[in-house]
Amino acid sequence: MAMRTDTGELLDRARRYQRQGRSEEAAAAFAGVADALEARADWPGVVAVRARQARALADAGRAEQALRLLADLGRAAAALPAQAAEPRAILDDQAAHVLARAGRDGEGARRAWAAMTAFRALGENERADRAGVHAARLIVRDAGERAAIGPLRELLGLLPPGGEGHGRVTEILARAQRRPDRDHDVLVADPGHATWGRLAAALAVGAHLAVGNGVPWNVLEHGGDPAGERTLLERDWGVTGPASWREQIDRLLAAENSDPAIQIVLDRRQHGMGPRDWRDAIVDWCAGQEVPADAAGELVELSALVLRYEARFRSDGLLPPDGRVDSVFGYDFGRAVNMARWGLGARFCDAEAAEEAVLRAGRLAGRVYRSWREFSAGYVLGRMLRFDEGEFGEWYERSLAGHRILTQDPASPWRLLAWG
Repeated sequence: MAMRTDTGELLDRARRYQRQGRSEEAAAAFAGVADALEARADWPGVVAVRARQARALADAGRAEQALRLLADLGRAAAALPAQAAEPRAILDDQAAHVLARAGRDGEGARRAWAAMTAFRALGENERADRAGVHAARLIVRDAGERAAIGPLRELLGLLPPGGEGHGRVTEILARAQRRPDRDHDVLVADPGHATWGRLAAALAVGAHLAVGNGVPWNVLEHGGDPAGERTLLERDWGVTGPASWREQIDRLLAAENSDPAIQIVLDRRQHGMGPRDWRDAIVDWCAGQEVPADAAGELVELSALVLRYEARFRSDGLLPPDGRVDSVFGYDFGRAVNMARWGLGARFCDAEAAEEAVLRAGRLAGRVYRSWREFSAGYVLGRMLRFDEGEFGEWYERSLAGHRILTQDPASPWRLLAWG
């Protein structure tokens, strides 16, 4: 029993090192766990832990050693009994990261795809979604955006509509499908519709997406093809009719579409708290709620990621020098405005219901935030934590571009309309 306890403690330590970016120490700790598992002939456990060791080695810059370990693990996994499906899934999942580190994106994409399929069969839907998103990213890196469209569509068809993985892969596919002649990141207003008044101010809550897509921010219905709108809603949101549209709009207006862990973490931070006190407050809250250690560690890690984004936001002008983000509800409210537009365009609701939803989004945003800039920072942080994952890549650059357009262009509704 002591041996099992020690192994569990060492495994927790290895995972903690990995979260902290201490890859060499993580690799050594995983190796120690695997040695102990080998001593008691727990071969499925050995495969799973050695796979994590391989990823830690790759993260530490020892890609060749990691690849050799993967080759050995492939032979070991083939000898496991048929019911040992989870270790094989973990091996595929970790192998995808190792191969990507080694520049073998195509192979990595295939292993991530296999991991997604295996985790889904095991009922591990969150892990399946993460593996699916990783596969999508590696497909694009390997093949380029245009050539990736077919595989991405096939991958998307394997992900449950409305789920986290489906949403992220949908965005990756949309980016790959973007026409080269289409205008993006531009402020557009329809001269035939009002740019002032209560409805206009509420529509401006959805302006980030309007600017990003190059469509008029001040129009409730863009006059598109209803069939096309229905296709997009089903593909991107799993919305297939009035009932599912109502469900999605209600979730967005209740700020329930984003990961609740984000707001849990933000709510633990009191004014004047430094990073250490914030971490301690999260740990204390988790203890009081009996949150498992792994989940508590993820919340602490999330707070560190928030701090990274806030520092970059301050550097890029998304936040003032002493600013911070207290709520990401704005991300849901901004998308609620656009969900109302899409629902009206798809004929899943009438103009009265769409307008009522937009006005509610405007009122709710006004209760949570104190200014357009504060709202924008909350919206962008919510979007980054969903899609960018600390990469500061195209998701960040385009969101920053939208923020700058909306806060600096003299014709922007954020410059012309009072907040709230």
